[in-house]
Amino acid sequence: MSDVVLAADGVSLAFGETLAVDDITVQIRQGEVVAVMGPSGSGKSTLLHLLAGLLRPDRGSVSLLGERFDDRPERVRARARLEHLGFVFQFGDLVPELTVVENVELPLRLLGHRQRTARERAKEMLDRLGIADEAGRRLSEVSGGQAQRAAVARALVHDPTVVLADEPTGALDTVTGELVMEALVSAAADRGAAVVLVTHELRVASYAQRDVLIRDARVVADPVPTAALG
Repeated sequence: MSDVVLAADGVSLAFGETLAVDDITVQIRQGEVVAVMGPSGSGKSTLLHLLAGLLRPDRGSVSLLGERFDDRPERVRARARLEHLGFVFQFGDLVPELTVVENVELPLRLLGHRQRTARERAKEMLDRLGIADEAGRRLSEVSGGQAQRAAVARALVHDPTVVLADEPTGALDTVTGELVMEALVSAAADRGAAVVLVTHELRVASYAQRDVLIRDARVVADPVPTAALG
């Protein structure tokens, strides 16, 4: 049985006459941390959105857990994202009207978990990430680092197969960013989740086991993990 949990196979996508991603093939294996690196405008975030099924490729395919899903209806792709993927973005993208714990439990509630069960699991994740004391606060009442940890908790609370993180520390200072990265990588490892990091920062990429380098819409380097050779 393959340990590849998310894969793009020869994907290309253009926005008008601009080729954003050009014939990219990449595989994400269970439990690994992969950094997708490259200069601004190279296609990093577009590739992440293709892997998430948020964009459909003009050519090629995207597979999740061994099954193609980029060509499925939006409702099917949305369900797959909810069940199997977690997301952390540069500014967290939490819901400001909700408390920290309400934000974290949201994926579980959307999956149909009872409120009591969802609340207990959300509080466990907040405790795991060291911000249990902030559970009842709104986003305006917590720091940027605390909010980003809450975003990590939300991304992991439903035990996803893969966490997709787009510049997860871009809005944070160096020390806070490192604390968030340590929390993200260790919490994901505890749950066996793979992590895909889009970043242009070497300090963020240092948390990865493998770097996929993109330039001018194409992969220019992608070392094969040792485990995949055996």
